[in-house]
Amino acid sequence: MRFVPGLALILLFCAGCTRTPQQRAQHLIELGKRHLLQKDFRRASLEFRLAIQAVPGDSEAYYQLGLTESAAGDVAQAVVCFRKAVELNPRHAAAQRRLADLLSTASNQTTLEDAERHARVAVTVSPQDVDALNTLALTELRLGKPEEAGVQLDRALKLLPGGLESSALLMRARLAKGDTHGAEEALDDCYRKSPQSAQVALVMGRFYLVTRRYHDAEAQFRRATQLAPQYAPAWMDLGMLLFHDRRAADAEPVFRRLTVLPDKHYRPVYALYLLETGQRDRAIAELERLAKQDPADRTARTRLVKMYLIAGRRAAAERLLTDAIAKNPKDADALLQRSEMLIDEGKYQDAQNELNSVIRDRPESAEVHLVLARLEAAQGAVLAERQELSEALQRNPALTPVRLDLARLLLASKAPKAALEILEQAPDDQKGSLPMIVESNWALLALGRAGDARKGVAEGLRLASTPDLLLQDALLKIDARQYAAARPILDGLLERNPEDLRVLAALVRLCGVQNRGADALRLVREHAARYPRSAPVQNYLGGMLLAAGQPAEARTAFQAAIAADPHFREPRLALARLDVTEGKLDPAARTLSALLAASPHDPQLWLYMGWLENARKNYPQALDFFRKVVDADPSNVVALNNLAYLLATQTEQFDEALKYAQQVKELAPNDKGVDDTIGWIMYRKGLYRAAVQYLEKAAQDQSDPVVAYHLGLAYLKVGDKRGEPTLRAALKKAPDLPEARMAEQVLADER
Repeated sequence: MRFVPGLALILLFCAGCTRTPQQRAQHLIELGKRHLLQKDFRRASLEFRLAIQAVPGDSEAYYQLGLTESAAGDVAQAVVCFRKAVELNPRHAAAQRRLADLLSTASNQTTLEDAERHARVAVTVSPQDVDALNTLALTELRLGKPEEAGVQLDRALKLLPGGLESSALLMRARLAKGDTHGAEEALDDCYRKSPQSAQVALVMGRFYLVTRRYHDAEAQFRRATQLAPQYAPAWMDLGMLLFHDRRAADAEPVFRRLTVLPDKHYRPVYALYLLETGQRDRAIAELERLAKQDPADRTARTRLVKMYLIAGRRAAAERLLTDAIAKNPKDADALLQRSEMLIDEGKYQDAQNELNSVIRDRPESAEVHLVLARLEAAQGAVLAERQELSEALQRNPALTPVRLDLARLLLASKAPKAALEILEQAPDDQKGSLPMIVESNWALLALGRAGDARKGVAEGLRLASTPDLLLQDALLKIDARQYAAARPILDGLLERNPEDLRVLAALVRLCGVQNRGADALRLVREHAARYPRSAPVQNYLGGMLLAAGQPAEARTAFQAAIAADPHFREPRLALARLDVTEGKLDPAARTLSALLAASPHDPQLWLYMGWLENARKNYPQALDFFRKVVDADPSNVVALNNLAYLLATQTEQFDEALKYAQQVKELAPNDKGVDDTIGWIMYRKGLYRAAVQYLEKAAQDQSDPVVAYHLGLAYLKVGDKRGEPTLRAALKKAPDLPEARMAEQVLADER
């Protein structure tokens, strides 16, 4: 029979199709392993993910994917993969051990206990696995169980008498028990087993460093460099010891040696040393040499660009990035850095174009979303900034600074519950860190959960007495009426940092709860007099004076703040608002126009422009500005309320006005201003009884004449006798308001 090539191909293809999902998954895993050996993490990850798609219950595919993510530096994702592997197969000893290894680096007690559980499973499944025993011992050591750790290490040493890692860990276990002599014996045992090991010499040097035998430590570090001249960690530790011993001249040749060693991660250390010792030009020259030596090393180039920017050499940084992008238009690292420079220059659209280019090629990059968040923040788009930070965190949950920034942003937006949820979603190994504790405390305080906050403050203070924790402690003491205990804490904090307005506000609050309001203003006046060149303090004084009904003095304080720092925007905005309130619309317009020219995409400035145009009776323009704010931030209560009120009073668009007012009611259910807005909309729609219900709520606990006018008019419509006296009282109090003319007309008609 004649051979038909096409038929052979079809048969071959069909043979491939008959492969079971398990066979396909195994084939993909083998491919992934080969890519992992070649350190091609992207392709390895792809193969393992395809294997998981083929057989979702394959624990080995998840294990290999975890190894890949760990090797690529994504620890959080590696933890997720190893957890899935042990969930699918609890007897996967290697996955249990790897998971324990990663969790054991945490400082959080709960996470360390989790690591211990996984390590025990690994040892139970593979009792002869020395690595598993070492992991279990390390975890127990970190949990403060040196005796139990010692038992595991003795087992490991019996299985592998020459085990350096076990001996070194045994040294640490004995040292943790305060048994310095026993620790040194374990170290000597390491030395006897491997007298020519540079690693043993390094461990010995670090032991002597911990026990403050600095001369012996230096001798061991030098011995390690002699035994293995290419061993970078030994050179690094030697250099750091010399540097901290104030022997910078001796440290310099040691750090310089790192620049020629095979491990390129240590090569920038010499440049950092030069920078630390005030030799910035030499540091730049060294970074230039490293970048030129390996043009493909993007990390070296990125570091050089940062140094150029620190030194104020923007042109050099831009030249370097432009050349890189000309050679490779898809160089994401260069595009990201250039976009950051464009943001700094206020060229937001150009930065957006660069970032769009990067995100097309790297949609899963957390870093792109971080720069996008910076871009949104620069334009005042708070909601968009939050979204980008969330996107970055979704792609890399291990980014602790991003999680903290997002939580702070949510707290500033009066969303403490959401902030706390973000913090509680952190990987276990992050939760016990001091910054996480501090931010969680702020969220708990905002939620009124004083008991939980008190526990958090106590936990944090055991680690360090930071200003934030001390302030939190003082605030809790104020809430508990421990005024005498709170005051010295706050005084000490303000002495340390006179511009910390949070502390100043806490002192004002302390005066308030003690019914000493006059003392609060006097305290702030005296503080501002001591620091006349502090723009934040002068601005804070201006705000207090304005709230106290002293606009002339407030104006002086705001002007002092501007004189102290002409670039400080807050006092300029405060003056513009004061000008609008006092009818000085032209100066307000000049101030706001100048600010808007510098930041044309800032919703806060749009809000102020809306107020200005409303005062000018340019209602269509005011509506446009308020709409822009709401489009940028649909949760902006002030803009929503103003938009609803203008639509109700200056147009016939009552349904749209009601929609915005109801959004405000959902966001701020206790806001009396929105009750007035809804009530007035109901009045304009002819729903007078509903209007009265809302307007009566709005009139509670406040004496706003506008609300009184609205309520009086609504009373008249429903035949309530309180209508006329309510309107006459409002006319007597505020006869110049636009509502006064309407009231006079209605009263005249009634007669």
